[in-house]
Amino acid sequence: MDMPMSFYFSSRATILFEGWSVQDAVGMVFSVVGIVCIGALVEGLKRFVWWLGKRRQEGLVDVRNGGQNTSKQGLMFHLAQSLLHVLEVVLAYCLMLVVMTYNGWLAGAVFLGAGLGYFVFSADMGVRVETVDPLPNKQRL
Repeated sequence: MDMPMSFYFSSRATILFEGWSVQDAVGMVFSVVGIVCIGALVEGLKRFVWWLGKRRQEGLVDVRNGGQNTSKQGLMFHLAQSLLHVLEVVLAYCLMLVVMTYNGWLAGAVFLGAGLGYFVFSADMGVRVETVDPLPNKQRL
């Protein structure tokens, strides 16, 4: 079977495994929905790993003890963070392989899932936009 070298739009595709073979439009719709969910999940995992790292940093240092590591939970946070990072990387590579099928519907689903996941999960990342008053000491008209 020849591999396509440009994007195409078809309702027939094999996705990652021989067992995930789509033969009709209904199967493609379900596959697209599933891939959007996986893409959003990857973004959610990214944010969760970030949150665990932030929590680990907050709990690892005890200022009363000269800044030394006193948290026994720190190792558990680090282990959980590492395992979730591995899961995130595996899913991200699987999504990359989905895009490499060159099926336009599947690639679009990956991109939509990433955007949707970023929109949903990045709302509380602590990013602030500060405005600078161009006339701080002048009276406004």
